[in-house]
Amino acid sequence: MQLLTIRLNDVKFGIPIESVQSIEERIQTVSIPRSLPYIKGIMNLHGDIVPVYSLAEKFGYPQQEISNIVVTNVNNTLIGFEVNRVEEILEVSDKDVVPMPNLIGNQENFIPEVAHHNKQLIVLLNVNEVVAAEEQQNIKAMLEETKANV
Repeated sequence: MQLLTIRLNDVKFGIPIESVQSIEERIQTVSIPRSLPYIKGIMNLHGDIVPVYSLAEKFGYPQQEISNIVVTNVNNTLIGFEVNRVEEILEVSDKDVVPMPNLIGNQENFIPEVAHHNKQLIVLLNVNEVVAAEEQQNIKAMLEETKANV
């Protein structure tokens, strides 16, 4: 399995490469009134309107310095995730991937597995689960409304 590795709050996360559409330098976003605190706004990416999430805020981490936005395909919708930095693309063997241990209070579906690579742990992100189903529906409605008004 190929993973794009990112750093966030000194934790190494991995996103399956097939979910990654592009890696962008930090781009200015336009904030959306009354949105959830971890939704930083929207950005214009080559003519597409892309919602941008702060993974740090979503995960309860302190405010972070952001260098990159990883644009992902979340159930056929482009969504950007702010990250401290993008590190590398790694090949990880399936035998080195194990289910995330059941931790007290950890009921999140977006971190289902952890990988071992060169004596490091990489927390795997399921980008389809980071954004809740209701949020995905709201984003699709907003994007359709935006296209209709253009």
